Amino acid sequence: MTLRDPNTALAMVGFIDEHADEQLQYLIALSQQNSYSWNKAGTDQVAAMVLERIGTAFRFHRVVEQAKVGDLHLLSNVPPGEKSIVVLAHMDTVFPPEHPFRECWVDGDELHGPGTGDMKAGIATLVYAILALQDACVLDEVPLTVVLVGDEEVGAVTSRPIHEEETGRALACLGVEGAGANREVVVSRYGKMGGRLECTGKDQHVGTLNQDKASAVLELAHKTIRIEGLNGNLPDTRLNVGKVEGGLGPATVPAFASALVDIRWKDQAHRDVLVEMVEQVVSQTDIPACSSKFLLLSERPAWPLTQGTRLLADLVKAAGAELGQQIGEQHRAACSDSNFYGAAGVPTVDGLGPYCEGYHTAEELVKISTIKDRTGLLANSLLKVADGISRISSSAGER
Repeated sequence: MTLRDPNTALAMVGFIDEHADEQLQYLIALSQQNSYSWNKAGTDQVAAMVLERIGTAFRFHRVVEQAKVGDLHLLSNVPPGEKSIVVLAHMDTVFPPEHPFRECWVDGDELHGPGTGDMKAGIATLVYAILALQDACVLDEVPLTVVLVGDEEVGAVTSRPIHEEETGRALACLGVEGAGANREVVVSRYGKMGGRLECTGKDQHVGTLNQDKASAVLELAHKTIRIEGLNGNLPDTRLNVGKVEGGLGPATVPAFASALVDIRWKDQAHRDVLVEMVEQVVSQTDIPACSSKFLLLSERPAWPLTQGTRLLADLVKAAGAELGQQIGEQHRAACSDSNFYGAAGVPTVDGLGPYCEGYHTAEELVKISTIKDRTGLLANSLLKVADGISRISSSAGER
C-alpha cells in the first residue's frame, strides 16, 4: 500500500476496529499506572508501556534523562536533524499517588479514571494509530517524530528547550489532547504564565500584640483582591489566584504566605502589559512592614491561528471526511505543549485525542465510542499531511 492508495485508510480502520478491545484494555492499564508529574518512576513506567508497543517501529530513539520528572523520549523514523511531522503526547497527570481517585471503571460508554482524558486516551490513540500505519506498511512513508514528555502538566519546566529545538525541524505538529464536544480539533490557544506570589511579614504571638500586626496572610488577601480585580481590563485575558498557603496557627501572626497565580492571554501582545499590571500590584504595600514578590514558574506563548495551521486543519478535516467524520475547529483558553510549535509558526493542530470530560477532577472520563474514530482520524491525518507537506511548509513563512 501507499500514502495515496484509497485502500490504505480502509485497511487502517479495519486494524483499529479489530484491536478496539485490546486498545481499551491498554488505556485502562495506562490510566491505572500513576504518573503524577513529580512521580518520576511512575511516569517512566508509562514510557516503558508505550515503548513496549511502538518502540521497535522507529529507527531512532533519543532519551533525554530527567532528574525529577519522567524522562523525555523522541521516537523518529528520520535521521537526527532532518525535518519531520511532530506528534506530541505527555505522560504525566495531575493526580498524586495518594489521591483517592485511583481506579478505572467502565460505565456504559464512559471510562472513568485518573488521567483517562488528560491524556492517557491520547497516548492510546497515538500508539494504535502508529500500529495501524505499521500494519498497512506505510509508516516509513511518513516522516515522523513522536515526542513523549513527563512534565506537561507542570508547565514543561524541563522539556521546553527540547520543544523549542524541535520547532526548527518540525514540518507540522499534531497533538493528541482531547477532542472538542462536537469532534472539533484545536487550531489556536491562549498563552499562559504560572507564578507564585510570596508575601513576607513578621511573626508574633497574638497575645503579645502591642502594635499593628505585619500579617503576611492579610497582605496576601489584599494582593489577591487586586490581582483578581485585573480581570476585564484587557480583552481575552484571565487572571486567577489559586492555591493559597500561609501561617503557623490561629494564635500566631503569619510571617509568610503564598499563592499560585495563573495568567492567560489570547493576544501575545498583552503578555507584557499583564506582567506590568501584576508587578504594580506586587510593588504596593498594603500592610506596613510587609513585602511581596512574584516568581515566574512556567510560561507558554500564545499560539495564533496562521495560514499554515489553516491548511493543516483542512487536511485533517479531509482525512476525517474520508472516514465519515465531520471535523470542526475551536480555539481554547487552555494551553498545552502545542503552544510552543504554533507560536513558532509551525502549522499546528491539537485535540486529535478522544472526547473527554472532567479534566483534572475526580469526574474525569473518556467517551469510549470516540477512541476508534480519533485513532483512525490521527492515522489518516498523518497520511494526508505527509502527502501534502510541501504545500503546508510553503505557507509557513510566517515563522
